[in-house]
Amino acid sequence: MARAQKNKKNFFVRFWNGQLSLPMSYWGVGIGIGILFSILVVIIVVTLGMHDDAMWGFIIPFQIYTVVGIWRSADRYKGPKFWSILAKIAVIIGILSNLMSLLTGY
Repeated sequence: MARAQKNKKNFFVRFWNGQLSLPMSYWGVGIGIGILFSILVVIIVVTLGMHDDAMWGFIIPFQIYTVVGIWRSADRYKGPKFWSILAKIAVIIGILSNLMSLLTGY
């Protein structure tokens, strides 16, 4: 019975552990949920009248979460190595892009 419960982990826990497929991790969580999360953050920041920089308080933890999940999923990926490497490159570009935005204010 314990094994059946272990396999029914929460979707977000399975993502964090890299147990979702690479396409689901990258496109579903990283891109899809990422877009929805960003829209929600903008709504919260604007509604509460917060400074634009307050968005980073939401975005940085979410980016750490998505980077870890996608990276772990790429490590487990059994398909062509090209896709695993490409996902990791995209993750690194995303980190660098957000870092530059954070540092420059754009």
